[in-house]
Amino acid sequence: MMGQDVLDYSNKLYLSICAVRDNVDEMARLSKEDKRLVEKLVAKFNKQGAALDSRKHSKLVSICTKISAKVEMFCYNTRTSSVQLLFSRSELSGLPDSFFKNRRMRRKEGGGVQGPLMYIVTTSILDYIPVVKLASNEETRKQMYTAYVGRCPDNMQLLQETVLLRLKAAKVLGYESYSELVLQDTMAKSSDSVTAFLADLEQRVSGLAQIDKDGLVALKMQDMDNRNQPYLGFHVWDNAYYSNKMTQIKYGVDSEIVRNYLPVRHVLEKVLAIYETMLGLRMVQKRGKARNVWHPDVEMYEVWEAADPNVFVGYIYLDLYFRADNKPTGSGSTFHIQQGFSDTKDGYNQDSSCCPAAAVLVDLPNPASGDPADALLSVGQTRTLVHELGHAFHIMCSKTKWSMLQGTSGVEPDFVEVPSLMMEHLFTQPQVLRKLTCHYVTGEPMPEDMVQRLCDYEQQDGMSYKELLLMARYDLAIHSTRDGRIDCSRLYQQMSQCPPRLCDAAVVDHFMDGYSSLYYSYLWSSAYATRMLRT
Repeated sequence: MMGQDVLDYSNKLYLSICAVRDNVDEMARLSKEDKRLVEKLVAKFNKQGAALDSRKHSKLVSICTKISAKVEMFCYNTRTSSVQLLFSRSELSGLPDSFFKNRRMRRKEGGGVQGPLMYIVTTSILDYIPVVKLASNEETRKQMYTAYVGRCPDNMQLLQETVLLRLKAAKVLGYESYSELVLQDTMAKSSDSVTAFLADLEQRVSGLAQIDKDGLVALKMQDMDNRNQPYLGFHVWDNAYYSNKMTQIKYGVDSEIVRNYLPVRHVLEKVLAIYETMLGLRMVQKRGKARNVWHPDVEMYEVWEAADPNVFVGYIYLDLYFRADNKPTGSGSTFHIQQGFSDTKDGYNQDSSCCPAAAVLVDLPNPASGDPADALLSVGQTRTLVHELGHAFHIMCSKTKWSMLQGTSGVEPDFVEVPSLMMEHLFTQPQVLRKLTCHYVTGEPMPEDMVQRLCDYEQQDGMSYKELLLMARYDLAIHSTRDGRIDCSRLYQQMSQCPPRLCDAAVVDHFMDGYSSLYYSYLWSSAYATRMLRT
């Protein structure tokens, strides 16, 4: 939220905009969109310190320069830090044969003696999720989780330092806390209203989440009894594994069987087709030299109005596949390459600099190997694709006079997720989800009873809401400090009850990037998205 954007502003421009805002007659003559531009410009300039004297502004610049460096380092660490682990086939029991296909191996060494060949497993998301979800060996899951959350040992210190610097910047600007600064421009307006919202939601989902948790604990106890092993507690590395087991038992859903019905290219084609139909758009993929892309795997699409083939809308770039080149995705991200603007009702000129362009970055399995079994999606990956495309089409469908108001930039920060979450909810409807499915061998759609069971599960996940609530409450807590007396690591361990030195907040970019003080917006937006979908 705060960084290098404070370094460059025009005091004369700021004073001119304030003069317009303060002139009642002038504001009355402006359109609603022009008025919103004035309001957003004043708010932006204020956050950049335009109203400060030169001494305070220099201090703000110094603080925000330090913040930018720490945020960049934190995010660089999460993208580039990777750990390799060695496991035997028996230690990876439960993983499908496809996991081992073409997987590199290395001998485990110790005491000067070469050991047996072991499989190399990394902390990339394509290795991490299958292992913690499917490996029946608890020690394997523990090692994988520990390596994944511990791969950025410097990040919690960077978060601690950034939180304190943000507080200093907020104080310079006249605010009591960083959250107070950020939330003034949101729908929620204050940390008190966010706190009340989260408390109300927690009360509503706690019962369901506790039932889910009790079921997982009972499942592990039974599992340990079946193996004649002692039950030594339910741990954070057990969540994904026993949640997957529970879906098989309670809903009759096997995640590996489900994947067989979600080949990546088929899913992409159907998701895009649904977006096209709903929004009245037509997409044309650019191929060969007509593409202007940053990597050979990136796909470029022109977007046109379906009703009028002469009305151009914008460009969407899809960077879909995992690669080990520090691609900045997290689990997925969408951003403006270019914000659009137009003062006419006609379409954009596709060769001009005023049409919107959006890029979608996700980490999906690449079908380039030629074996369709290597390019199957999980339900989670499908949801991520739908979600990020929701942001891209939000950008495409937003037509404004001013580029600053275009797409996701033109709405309140805690509304940004609403269109994407609404589409996520829509795609958990059986009649929609079934359209995405196609068995990668037979070509048959997913059986209707399996689709229904899968949708029932997707709509009853209390544990996921509890995890989002934890992250939202933690984010708000660290950024609401008024005196700086806060230990980010200790607070997270207290709130999450995670084991010492296993703090997964160290690998969550949202606490450092544009979602600082705004993690609650996923839950806030979800409430609006659900209501909008039902109306």
